[in-house]
Amino acid sequence: MKAILVHRGCVDGLESHLAELDVRQRALSRPAPGTPEGPVTAFVEIWDERERLSAAIDRWPFEAGSWWVEENLPVSYERDWPDGAQSPGLRLVSSVHRLAHLSRQAFARYWRNEHAAVALSYTIPIWHYGQNVVLEAMGPDADEDGFAVLHFRSAEDMQARWSNYPEEAERGAEDAARFLDSGRAWNATMLEQVWGRLD
Repeated sequence: MKAILVHRGCVDGLESHLAELDVRQRALSRPAPGTPEGPVTAFVEIWDERERLSAAIDRWPFEAGSWWVEENLPVSYERDWPDGAQSPGLRLVSSVHRLAHLSRQAFARYWRNEHAAVALSYTIPIWHYGQNVVLEAMGPDADEDGFAVLHFRSAEDMQARWSNYPEEAERGAEDAARFLDSGRAWNATMLEQVWGRLD
């Protein structure tokens, strides 16, 4: 099972809390230095059995929005760096909102199949691609239907993926418009730390 927590204010001590948190795997993404300030100060992903995650969230010492999600990984990196070390590269983390006429099931089906195929067809590949479909909000939210994570090996790859191949970028945007209300989304360029493993 997986849960996501999104922090929108200053959070001191979050790294220490996650380093010691007793769940199988946890990841923290923070805005990358030099990127525009956005509405999200920390994006947390935690994985374990639901009961253990529920206990961790019930005792969460920081104010955050939280969701149960179903994760799909069209592409997954193989981690060979130590716990707590900064992961290589940069990740683009976004909230995802479906078009009003789509059910969440139809939205998820399109995202995981048709749109994933488009996203994976670019000249510059995504190194790690996470699609997180919301199953249930555990508190107030802004009607998020999911969270997308596109992780690139380098800042140069992230920049060049869209700027160097405008026709691919246009094709991706046209396909996204078939199922996403992009005007409601937030986007953040972030650095990641990971502790623990799922295997």
